[in-house]
Amino acid sequence: MQKYRKAVSFLLTLYYQLTLFCLISFVVMRWISTLLFFLVSGFSADAQHLTGIWRGYFTSTGGTLREFQRKEMYKYEIQIEQLPNNAVKGVTYSYKTSVFYAKTGLQGIFTYQSKSLLLKETKILELKIDQGSAPCLMTCYLDYSKIDKLEVLQGTFISESSSNKSDCGSGEVYLEKVTSSDFTKEDFLLKKKPEAPKAHVPLAKSKTDPPHPPAVKKPGATVQQSKPAGPKSPAPIKPIEHADNAIAHSWKADTAIRHPRELIANRAPVPRVLLERENKLVKTLYCGDEEIRIDLYDNGTIDNDTISLYHNNKLVVSNGRLSYSAITYKTKCNATDNHHEFVIVAENLGDIPPNTALMVVTMGKSQKRYEIFLTSTEQRNAKVVVEYKPQH
Repeated sequence: MQKYRKAVSFLLTLYYQLTLFCLISFVVMRWISTLLFFLVSGFSADAQHLTGIWRGYFTSTGGTLREFQRKEMYKYEIQIEQLPNNAVKGVTYSYKTSVFYAKTGLQGIFTYQSKSLLLKETKILELKIDQGSAPCLMTCYLDYSKIDKLEVLQGTFISESSSNKSDCGSGEVYLEKVTSSDFTKEDFLLKKKPEAPKAHVPLAKSKTDPPHPPAVKKPGATVQQSKPAGPKSPAPIKPIEHADNAIAHSWKADTAIRHPRELIANRAPVPRVLLERENKLVKTLYCGDEEIRIDLYDNGTIDNDTISLYHNNKLVVSNGRLSYSAITYKTKCNATDNHHEFVIVAENLGDIPPNTALMVVTMGKSQKRYEIFLTSTEQRNAKVVVEYKPQH
């Protein structure tokens, strides 16, 4: 009898434990499923924010046209459709008064973890260009950022000739997301949203409208009869034209270039190490002081991390070894020199990869101090942007 009671007690205990285990497992799985749902939903929502119109400008240090060997500024607009797999497609418009106009197809990929966008112009669809000049296709390396309601794509580009693949130069791109276009909107931007259901309104007693007098046909007037619409044929690709016979009807030649965050005029050409590696935007700071001091330290154990620092594409610290003693760099800001990009490039990975640094940014008289932890590798640089906004 005693053995029977012990067996029953053991079985009941085992039953309760299994029931509790199943209940806890069910709750945990529901929690994990809910968490994954929100994460995936968040990623999906975040991945769709690029679709739309982006307008701004690009500055070319080598020239997108062969004869331009000085710094040139062009208006630039892109219309993007983002696909479910984070690929993008669309068109670009490059234009500069009556000198140059081009429309190209584009393809690219958006990496939402680093908020970086790679865009490649694939083929020329329309062209207006001077005789003797050669059009070029751009590849853009852009970083996405959002400040309040302002969405920005900015970064660098390289270009090559569409005919012989020779180098056409490089430069920088700045774009803002806008609602209107200087050109015809692409079909993917004209997709109609589903109409909201109409509210049910009780029908009022109709009132008899006064009779309209019959229309009187004027002498000599011709009445046009509507014809049934036939099937539309696909629109042919417009031929490449030169300046002597090209007319870009949708091109607003006199539209002023908007550049609220104007890149400095003496910006150096983009170094190869900044073109070949991803430049991850880590932080954007806003400065009201005219002086900036950058101090760089090793973040954690001293393990022979070595870095180079670029300021607006200029090498200002070469192969600096990080330690507990600061590597210091100072610069100044003003209304015309208001955009400062600091890029940390890993010259090695140290004894303990990856290369890690602590950047301390101190703002002039106010002595505002920001500590930023940076990680760089042989594939990725770390970028910090400082925007000068004078205090009033």
